[in-house]
Amino acid sequence: MFKILTSAVAVAAAMSAATAMAAPATPSLNWEPQNYSFVEINLDGRGSYKQLVKTKKEVQINIKWNAWSGSAGDTYKVYFDDQVVHQGPVAAGANGGTISFPYTKSGRHDLRVELCDATGCSKSAAKPIVIADTDGGHLAPLAMNVDPNNKTYPKQTDTVVGAYFVEWGIYGRDYDVTKIPVDNLTHILYGFIPICGENSSLGEIENGNSLRALQLACGDSKDYEVVIHDPWAAIQKALPGINSKDPIRGTYAQLMALKQRNPDLKILPSVGGWTLSDPFHGFTVKANRDVFVNSMKEFLTTWKFYDGIDIDWEFPGGGGPNANLGSPEDGAAYVALMKELRAMLDGLEAETGRKYELSSAIGTGYDKIEDVDYKQAAQYMDYIFAMTYDFFGGWNNVTGHQTALYCGSHLSAGECNGTGVDDQGNPRKGPAYTIDNAIKLLLQQGVPSKKLVVGTAMYGRGWEGVYPQNATIADNPMTAPGNGKLTGTKAQGVWEAGVIDYKGVKSYMIGANEQGVNGFEVGYDEQAQGAYVWNRSTGKLITYDSPRSVKAKGQYVRANNLGGLFAWEIDADNGDILNAMHEGLGASDTPVDRAPVVDLVSEVTIDSGKSATVSATATDPEGKAVSFQWSADPALTLTGNGASVSVAAPTVTVDSVYTLSLKVSDGKNEVNRQVKVIVKAPASDNKAPVVGTVADVTVDEKASTSLSVTANDPENQALTYTWSVPGHTVTGSGSSVTLTANEVTATETVQGTVSVSDGVNTVSRTFNVTVNNLADTGKTTWDANTVYVGGDLVWYEGTQYKARWWTRGENPSTSSVWTKL
Repeated sequence: MFKILTSAVAVAAAMSAATAMAAPATPSLNWEPQNYSFVEINLDGRGSYKQLVKTKKEVQINIKWNAWSGSAGDTYKVYFDDQVVHQGPVAAGANGGTISFPYTKSGRHDLRVELCDATGCSKSAAKPIVIADTDGGHLAPLAMNVDPNNKTYPKQTDTVVGAYFVEWGIYGRDYDVTKIPVDNLTHILYGFIPICGENSSLGEIENGNSLRALQLACGDSKDYEVVIHDPWAAIQKALPGINSKDPIRGTYAQLMALKQRNPDLKILPSVGGWTLSDPFHGFTVKANRDVFVNSMKEFLTTWKFYDGIDIDWEFPGGGGPNANLGSPEDGAAYVALMKELRAMLDGLEAETGRKYELSSAIGTGYDKIEDVDYKQAAQYMDYIFAMTYDFFGGWNNVTGHQTALYCGSHLSAGECNGTGVDDQGNPRKGPAYTIDNAIKLLLQQGVPSKKLVVGTAMYGRGWEGVYPQNATIADNPMTAPGNGKLTGTKAQGVWEAGVIDYKGVKSYMIGANEQGVNGFEVGYDEQAQGAYVWNRSTGKLITYDSPRSVKAKGQYVRANNLGGLFAWEIDADNGDILNAMHEGLGASDTPVDRAPVVDLVSEVTIDSGKSATVSATATDPEGKAVSFQWSADPALTLTGNGASVSVAAPTVTVDSVYTLSLKVSDGKNEVNRQVKVIVKAPASDNKAPVVGTVADVTVDEKASTSLSVTANDPENQALTYTWSVPGHTVTGSGSSVTLTANEVTATETVQGTVSVSDGVNTVSRTFNVTVNNLADTGKTTWDANTVYVGGDLVWYEGTQYKARWWTRGENPSTSSVWTKL
């Protein structure tokens, strides 16, 4: 028994020793999510930008742990994945607690806590931890959902291929960042970042809702500071590719994840834009620029996925949406702004070790370029994004190519280069709006060519009411006026009157076979390198960039050693335009062979049976010889086939119209022109219309009566009637009209006139119109049995009265209820 007891004691002692030498207990971690962010966002709130967004330089990590049984050891280690990020002692006797430490780097990790003592260590199970920052380090590369029509192209050295992505695209167009064909882009320009302050031009958007949203966002900001315009779209809304529980959401989170996928991509916040440019005009004051520059620095340090700044001031010197803004001092302010932004970005580069770009989207009409010394500004800038689109549009009824490389075939040489006089006889002030003219002006200023990026349009601009019969050059819709902005549905890509997405043009107007659908014909101006579609019967005309015109732009960029191409805006493309941008830029070894430039009259008049000479001039940009080939309707007889042709007109009895056509070729490119030939019939002995008399009329002031006349034409030609009664109003047309007498101070008689014309001869007749002054007539309209209410007017014995309130039976001349007028 003694031996058994001794053995039991020995075993117990051994077990006790073994227990004392065991490793610490395995810690367990609290279930609460471990989510942190260097930018804290009120994901469900409304308020000012500064209320919704709070930033910090470090986050405080707090990890709750427990060792439910056994020893907790004497030290701990915190692992992010397999890396120790923090360690320290465990308090004596503790079996749980909270580990706290600051951290300064974003990421998404497996979190573990390890407890250790001299006998060993025990590590907890893994738990996710998210430390969000706006560099996107906590995000996985964004999964993409790109239209497969986008092909894949290799990046080209020192070449920009950029596009605008707009904040509001996630709504109606349902176009978020996952749909951007980012593999084919070097730059994304995010539109737009607003500047707080007076923004009256924004009031026209969304019935003022956009302005009210900006006023809310700017609630705690100073004038000339920047904010996020639509926080819901940018940082709050759950969008594809981002966990709906992440601390930062919206388009910004998608862009952060996009940078993880495409780290070389440059994303620039575009500040301003058409309706957000009003505050720029305050930059003539340096103190205002200082506020803006400091605010931009804070913005970039908050939103670290951005790679610089793009300034979209429309426009220095004026000509933007607000006609009351703009001064000669704007140009110098623009240059100063670029200098100050560059100095700020250089300092930020020194702090972060990153490279920040500075660019600007600029207007490209001669009148916009002359307002700024872009040579001086360009020394501080990486790129100038030349907005070489919107040259023509539905804001007026003047048709033309909205994004043409060269002057349209309908323009004369003087109109193109800005020489000579305009239609009113005034000297022209500058060259026509084209890409070539804009680039030449910028190069003449001294801007380095590689800093110039040419704009392409992923949309069309259009008009209603462009009909063939109104064209001054037959079959050329750019010579016919419009009658209002293009209309259509959102399903067709018309999100605002006058503008249509390229993919809408492609689907509803061009068609899969590129020949035109739904009554549209596809046109291309060889000289302008400009595309259009036209429906002659409905009068709809759209000028747009096609793959062909975009390729020509790319070739132009290469031929002139420019910086690249960019587009407005990516959500309007189906891939065709971005593909063409690459293909045009890739043709660097292919010389640009431009079509001949042809100058030809649009109309000629020839008497019946007579002849006239029609001459054209044509030159080839590459200096090649050109050939001329004339053709015409069978009724016209042509002699000669060089630069001039003799046209013999047929004998006609009524004026007639025919078409003369010219084809000019340089051996590769052809340019077609047409001339309207009007053949005038011999003058005939036209007899004047036979016109009867017009009866004299008498009418009370403010009353109406009819006027009429009988007339016929001996040749049965249509007649027109022109009526006039001095001092009074005639409405209607034709042989019967309505006369409305205006108020008179005394009864008067005036002489009226009607002129009847058959287009050649005019016959006039006069008549008398007597207009009674009611006070003179002693007229009474008041009725004792009628109920009158306040404001009713009556006459009583030649005097007019107005009722002050309800009345019946009270004599106007004696009752205070009536006011004498």
